[in-house]
Amino acid sequence: MKKALSALFSGLLCCCCPGAHAKPQSLYQVSTISALAKRVYDGDIAYREVMKHGNFGLGTFADLDGEMVALDGHFYRVDTKGRLEHVQPHLIAPFVEVTHFRPMKKQSLSEARSYQALGDALRPLFSNANMPYAIRIDGEFPLIQLRNVCKQKKPYPSLVEVSKTQATFELKNVKGTLVGFWFPQYWAGIGVPGFHFHFVTDKRDLGGHVSELHLNHGQLQLNMIDKIDVQLPHHATFANAHLSDEKCQAELKKAEGGHRER
Repeated sequence: MKKALSALFSGLLCCCCPGAHAKPQSLYQVSTISALAKRVYDGDIAYREVMKHGNFGLGTFADLDGEMVALDGHFYRVDTKGRLEHVQPHLIAPFVEVTHFRPMKKQSLSEARSYQALGDALRPLFSNANMPYAIRIDGEFPLIQLRNVCKQKKPYPSLVEVSKTQATFELKNVKGTLVGFWFPQYWAGIGVPGFHFHFVTDKRDLGGHVSELHLNHGQLQLNMIDKIDVQLPHHATFANAHLSDEKCQAELKKAEGGHRER
């Protein structure tokens, strides 16, 4: 059985958050975001394994062949035209984050005219800013800009180069769901620090990685994460990657669109 690197925050949660839920809320993650930034686009974990660990989350596929979004137990692959199809269990996940979503906070959200404005509205709702959060927002979006990565071939280009050729498009006056996470800055290199959202329409026909948005109004569901299980790859590409490169975080920020914590 493969060994996993686990980060357990449940003790910190009990000490720092009065009234916190007793049962740890877990996140299962395959590989690290720094590995993805350093061209580790292959993997050795199939989605049939990922699906055992959560019903909500996001990720990608081997060779960066599309975006992944999981919602209500349904796993979708989003192609370069933004179209959704159900994930086949044999497909490989080079990077993924999933959890069994059980919201501990629900409330309505008013208008947010940008990605940054939405983040500004959400941060005060985090009862402990040293914990990661899973975030679901069902709402009406006058505008949402999406992007989807294209399948890559070896030798793989950098994530920055990939971002220059990815498919981009926008939807107007659409209802749908944001699926994402927020990680504290100290988690940089393992997960994406700040907010990271994927999107699917109510019809479950279109979606993608969110680069900008305008939310008219929505319903927020928030779930604190206090246990993180990181499954590290065992293949040669990961073993030979220079993950401590100082340029890695700068490259990641540029590739992800700059929606990092200030």
